[in-house]
Amino acid sequence: MSRVRPWIATLAGLTLLFGLTAGPLLQVSDTHAQEAVELRVWDQFTDPEESVVADAIYAAFTEANPNITITREAFETDQMRDTVNTAISSGTGPDVIFYDAGPGYAGILVEAELLLPLTDYAAEYGWTEEVSPSAQEGTTIDGVFYGMPLQTDLIGMYSNETLIAQEGLTTPTTLDELIAFCGAAMEKGYFPIAFANNPGWEGFHQYSMTISQMMGPDALRAKLLNNEGSWNTPEGITAIQSFFVDLNEAGCFPPDVNAIPYEDGNTLFFSGQSLLHTTGSWIVGDIEEAMGDYEIGYQPFPVIAEGNEPTWVSGVGSAYYITTKTEHADEAALLIDHLFSPPSVEKWVSEARYFVPVKVDLSAVEIGPVNRTVLDILQSAEAEGLAFGYNVDVLAPPPFNEMMQNGFQAVIAGDKTAEQQAADLDAAWNEGMPAS
Repeated sequence: MSRVRPWIATLAGLTLLFGLTAGPLLQVSDTHAQEAVELRVWDQFTDPEESVVADAIYAAFTEANPNITITREAFETDQMRDTVNTAISSGTGPDVIFYDAGPGYAGILVEAELLLPLTDYAAEYGWTEEVSPSAQEGTTIDGVFYGMPLQTDLIGMYSNETLIAQEGLTTPTTLDELIAFCGAAMEKGYFPIAFANNPGWEGFHQYSMTISQMMGPDALRAKLLNNEGSWNTPEGITAIQSFFVDLNEAGCFPPDVNAIPYEDGNTLFFSGQSLLHTTGSWIVGDIEEAMGDYEIGYQPFPVIAEGNEPTWVSGVGSAYYITTKTEHADEAALLIDHLFSPPSVEKWVSEARYFVPVKVDLSAVEIGPVNRTVLDILQSAEAEGLAFGYNVDVLAPPPFNEMMQNGFQAVIAGDKTAEQQAADLDAAWNEGMPAS
């Protein structure tokens, strides 16, 4: 996975992510075939399988454009975040970067004037016609389109249907059912939910699921994009209470959940020690490799309050950006266009297991059953009237994300109430928002 924090600006109307028909993006132009050009590309494809896919796609580009060479460097997410600002500022960084979307990540680089607006290139290459409008929303900052979104994530609840049936249990669809499920699963020797919250960012996704459902997608969108409303409401308090207090007190999580690394939580689910896992589609590949003998379900987080609608969470994880320090912006745009061409998208989807928000016919692409489940959910969203909420952290300012990370750990530890956390989140949001 290219993002240990697979995070995320967010998508609604996700049926637009994958169209059934589309023509190719613009072809390579002869005007770029004259001078020798080196493009420095930084990405997060440290996983060996993803790295092979990226190398193949980059190689296809340089084969078609022999005057352009690509010097590629792959970074772990945290390593890239620690170095990217300084490197770009000093001129030692990349021409093209694959980086986390949203104000808290790419937005920091935009504030420092380190990312190039892509509006003109998007018009030239037709990107805005090929990319889902909601995905474009995820890489648009202050009304300007900056990044081409590659990763679309879907966040919900995985269930090991094989073990659940074997134990005579039923996958819960409401919060009350989930609490009862946890008690029954513990009696049978399982950790009910493979939640792990060290260093704390995984709590972002749990809150995104519950707040999306409690506020509803429309109200949440209005808050995230237009700063309308408040986080400190009865619905906001319930969103925190239901997951971080009620489920914790019901024994749904492993002991010392704040001390368990996210990867270890994944292992609990992969190994069959946990029956449920509330996380995102970025682990689909690992699930299919580790759990081939199990039937795996995927559904929205259980309904918290009567009258609520089951609500998925989705969004853009990372995107390709062009830096302002590049001397080869045209060639960089040409590369990005290639990365989103139909042959490239097929490789991203089938081999890297990414869900790319562009119009390409993927009906014949061979992928595993869990991968296909996610793809089908995204494709059928509008037709089936599915509700999609927002992954909050990618659209939130840094102080809000810091309060989520530290505050939810404090709530789990019993050092803070849901009411206090809701109030602190609202204050952190207001602190991080630009003055009007």
